[in-house]
Amino acid sequence: MSDNKILKRANELFEEIRTIRRDVHKHPELGYHENRTSALIKAKLREYGVDNIEQPTPTSVVATIVGRKGEGKTIALRTDIDALPINEETGLEFASENDGVMHACGHDFHVSMMLGNAEMLSEMRDEFCGRVKIIFQHSEDTQPGGAKELVAKGVMEDVDAIVGLHVLPDENPEEYGKVCFRSGPMTTSADLVQVTVTGLGGHSSQPHLLHDPVLAASQMIVLLQQIQARYTDANETAILPITYIRGDSAINVVPERVEFGGAARTYNNEVRKVIEDQVYKIGRGVAEMSGCTVDVNYVKGYAPVINDKELTALSRVATADAIGEDRVIDLERPMNFSEDFSAYSDVSGKPGTFMILKAGNAGHYAPLHNPASTLNEETIPYGMAAMVATAIRYLNEDCSA
Repeated sequence: MSDNKILKRANELFEEIRTIRRDVHKHPELGYHENRTSALIKAKLREYGVDNIEQPTPTSVVATIVGRKGEGKTIALRTDIDALPINEETGLEFASENDGVMHACGHDFHVSMMLGNAEMLSEMRDEFCGRVKIIFQHSEDTQPGGAKELVAKGVMEDVDAIVGLHVLPDENPEEYGKVCFRSGPMTTSADLVQVTVTGLGGHSSQPHLLHDPVLAASQMIVLLQQIQARYTDANETAILPITYIRGDSAINVVPERVEFGGAARTYNNEVRKVIEDQVYKIGRGVAEMSGCTVDVNYVKGYAPVINDKELTALSRVATADAIGEDRVIDLERPMNFSEDFSAYSDVSGKPGTFMILKAGNAGHYAPLHNPASTLNEETIPYGMAAMVATAIRYLNEDCSA
């Protein structure tokens, strides 16, 4: 199948794939509980003639499609399948039937597009060599994330490269169906910072007899905001917004304990280490100065996604050939969200690339993770074509046939 026929076939499958998307959207499931979703995936894969189906974990699905053109490499295509603990407010006729659970991050799109990819690649076995491993990953939105678990289960051992994609709403609906590429950093890291400050509480009329954890926590929060200004290059991103703080509610009582925390984000693994070191150092300094005990829990979450230069270039060319150069965007800056796709390359050392698919809706914009978030279904064929074209181009570049 030539590159221009890939998009044609994706368009032919649109109604079928949209029906799957709406079904998945209607029945969202939280991470580690994607039982109905994984059962649907397995049923569809069997329907498409995919025989090599495994479940490395109870709710993940991995399938392998073997090309008939000859021996060769193995490329993995990865998608995520979990939903979020959000009450849906879209008003869609196929809105979530599970109270308090919603596909607000586009994973319903991801599942349906990947099933479309599987159907197309199964039909096209005679046109590529090597193997395509399709990974339907559980629990992307719940740290520590399903990716590390699947890597630990060995899903990357026979893989030479991996490709991922994420849909993104856009305020400009005319941009729908455009695929974004970037070599190097593509998303930020996301590390959890949790701090507990314990002092000596008591009556607020006698602060000189106390060790005030509110004051100590406040000082530490301010000092944490200086990490970017004083300990990292000004050209680097290094943010640590504090998103919660908890103490006591009585106005005449200095509490015994204050808790606060947030998420540290950067595109650079070296800067990531600087942030971690400074958080602990600041904690020790505040403890010595205040007389309080400062317990820091710095939890390494998702590493930044670093796109491989050569694989990204190949994917960009293949995508442009399949859907048109006018639908390809070269991003100047990385995205500000995090993704556990990073684990597939970060842990295994295999090259990976992660693309962004714009999916804005005319007359309506709401960001991901929002109760009113919706996406443009017309973007589906472009996402399918981008991934299928990338897989075939990669495999046929080094074919033994």
